[in-house]
Amino acid sequence: MFQKKWVFISIILMFILSGCGNSQQVNGSANNKAAEGHYFSGETLTILTGGTSGIYFQMGNAMAKIYGEEIGAQASAQTTGASAENTAKVSRGKAELGFAMADTVSDAYLGDGNFEKYGAIKNIRAVASLYPNYMQIVTVKSAGIKTLEDLRGKDLAVGALGSGTEIMAKRILEGVGLTYKDVNADFLSFAEGIEGIKNGTTDVAFLSSGYPNSGIMELAATDDVEIIPVPEELTLKLKEAYPAFEMGTIPADTYAGVSKEIPTVKVNNLLITNKELPNEAVYELTKTLFDHLDALKAAHNSAKDIDLQKAVEELPLPLHPGAEKYFKEQGVLD
Repeated sequence: MFQKKWVFISIILMFILSGCGNSQQVNGSANNKAAEGHYFSGETLTILTGGTSGIYFQMGNAMAKIYGEEIGAQASAQTTGASAENTAKVSRGKAELGFAMADTVSDAYLGDGNFEKYGAIKNIRAVASLYPNYMQIVTVKSAGIKTLEDLRGKDLAVGALGSGTEIMAKRILEGVGLTYKDVNADFLSFAEGIEGIKNGTTDVAFLSSGYPNSGIMELAATDDVEIIPVPEELTLKLKEAYPAFEMGTIPADTYAGVSKEIPTVKVNNLLITNKELPNEAVYELTKTLFDHLDALKAAHNSAKDIDLQKAVEELPLPLHPGAEKYFKEQGVLD
């Protein structure tokens, strides 16, 4: 199954995609707070997210609402295959902003990993580091799968091809000596992976997101779930090759029936843009976002980890000058 898909589906598709996923638009109106002179007042502003069941989409919609109300932008959150697709589209000027995981962005900027044969993408820039994604590897207790080594020969939903989730999944499997030849890998979205577990066509789903993830919560409401740990020693091993990887923990009782904390890998999420977007535009987007963090935090629990003081830490690519200006004004940068 995998070999057929690999022949017909390639990450190159992400560079030629011109389609627009589902989107939710928030229009600026005559009675909003936007005043004349805002760069995006009345202008289209596209934010690339991920699947509709993921946190990127929830955050993106909240962000679009903020930009619509505060600066009068015709803002929309667009569904995509997430990190790799977002990076490619932002680099080609198909959107003003995109969410992406730090390891994927690092690969793109350096021309490593899935981006190696297409070359480094040097025109992407960071707006800010946001919040961490935690790899959540979920199954049901009845499957009898307890460890990563137990995944050999199993049906796995590893995320959309080329997504940050899929890239992480592949590297975690390689860390325990497994390749896609040793498992039945299917490139499914979060929602499709959870649905596959429900109907018995998928044994395990990899979901890289903040917690709690709505899909796992939905599954835990009807089934006894198991979250497969990524041991700390494996994370440390992976970090040597992929510096964006960090040790993380999913707290006990995050999901019904999971009473122990689960060690796993975490990777920061970034907001990225194109270096050609004018400095005043990116300054306005950055300032508006951090001026209205409370609204973003109301959208999802993960946003509580967005911190102005940490927004420029450990970035795998340069900051856009417009964002840099804002962070210097705030005393975050010298």
